[in-house]
Amino acid sequence: MLDQKALEEQRILLRRAEPFQNLEEYLAEGGFKALQKALTMQPMQIIDEIKRSFLRGRGGAGFPAGIKWDGVRNNPTGAHGLEPERYLVCNCSEGEPGTYKDRYLIQRNPYTLIEGMMIASYAIGTINAMICIKKIFTKEIAILERALEECRTAGYMGDNVMGSGNNLPLELTFGPDSYLLGEDRAQLEVIEGKPAWPRAKGIIPVYVGLYGQPTCVNNVETLSTVPHIIRNGAEWFKSIGTADSPGTMIFTLTGDVNRPGLYELPMGTPLSTLINVYGGGPLMERHVQAVFSGPTNAVIPADKLDTPLDYGSMRKIPSGLGSGGYTVLDNTACVLKMGLNFSRFLALESCGQCTSCKAGTGRITRNLELLEAGQGTEEIVLAILDDCQHIKGSGHCFLCTEEGIEIGSIFYNFPEVIVEHLEYGCLKDRHLIMPKIKNYDEATHTFTFDEGYYERCESEGKQINYPG
Repeated sequence: MLDQKALEEQRILLRRAEPFQNLEEYLAEGGFKALQKALTMQPMQIIDEIKRSFLRGRGGAGFPAGIKWDGVRNNPTGAHGLEPERYLVCNCSEGEPGTYKDRYLIQRNPYTLIEGMMIASYAIGTINAMICIKKIFTKEIAILERALEECRTAGYMGDNVMGSGNNLPLELTFGPDSYLLGEDRAQLEVIEGKPAWPRAKGIIPVYVGLYGQPTCVNNVETLSTVPHIIRNGAEWFKSIGTADSPGTMIFTLTGDVNRPGLYELPMGTPLSTLINVYGGGPLMERHVQAVFSGPTNAVIPADKLDTPLDYGSMRKIPSGLGSGGYTVLDNTACVLKMGLNFSRFLALESCGQCTSCKAGTGRITRNLELLEAGQGTEEIVLAILDDCQHIKGSGHCFLCTEEGIEIGSIFYNFPEVIVEHLEYGCLKDRHLIMPKIKNYDEATHTFTFDEGYYERCESEGKQINYPG
């Protein structure tokens, strides 16, 4: 077993035990030293350092941040072929069930996010930077508004930052409680005053982003890591984690474990360590049956729990890190029922631009409901598998592909569960909450979930489309 103390000593973002209460506390611990250093460097020196660190985006895709920054910085063409006006957008939508890390980071330390955005803005050469956050995140909005005002007053953002002559504005923008707000192209649409509808494939923000200009979109955890890399160097960052996935990641652990919570671990730490060492393992006299990596990736069966938590290893099993949210199910829970929860979520959140997505996720959800109710047939199983296969890659965004991957993986990894449902219906009547997280109490390791989500969506007219 890995040394727990050694793992904890490698923490980067959650090393401090208590949240920062004000800017003075952050400055006392070296805050904005990285920005001060960055402002003495040439922009491409900063970008090259981030590229050497191989910092990968912590929002789900794992794309190297330095390459994205380089693409925006060196894109010579703006909208209509004119001189580019570059933008930086921090994605703080966090709409994926099972994850809470970005809100948790803001609650503990909004200043490192602001510092990271100032460094990125200077390196990329932006005319404006924005944090796009859901309107419902009122606690985090209040924290950010206070921190932004402190930093603006102290000269760490805005006009003439730290007396350098560089103007680096930063503002908050707000979006709806929509899963698709987290899709980078849909988020740009919202900032422009439009619905959260992803743009067509091939429209890449690095080239055609906000207002048609080159735009970098990174999430909270990614940008919060930047000051540590600039201050300590790329080689220091690469000494943590793996060659494929350097650094740490904050994992949200929910479900059937003794200590749900948020844990920062070096990349490459086995999933079993997260569950059994930090999460305290499954409840008494039970065993882990499956782990859901949000609604994005294939379900992980119990025999794959020793897989390292890094991009390459997770891809091999095959599943994924997603945004670091893992929901554990023990042997008393129905895997298909949890799959139905996620399928219903994706069907509701599908924006309706692409018929194959809205209709496909709707059909899969309806057929899963029939299986759960004991009304399933072999034809229904084949219809689900057929839809899972054919909707992949058919939409503007990844949502319908997520549906096909996750639901298809349940049928592949748990065929005995499907056979049981065909013969008897669901034999496990335990209620399972879809882990759309509202809040987290660190003292008691307790998550509060949005249990009224489905009912609220229905009352707002956000119906699943059941064709035919």
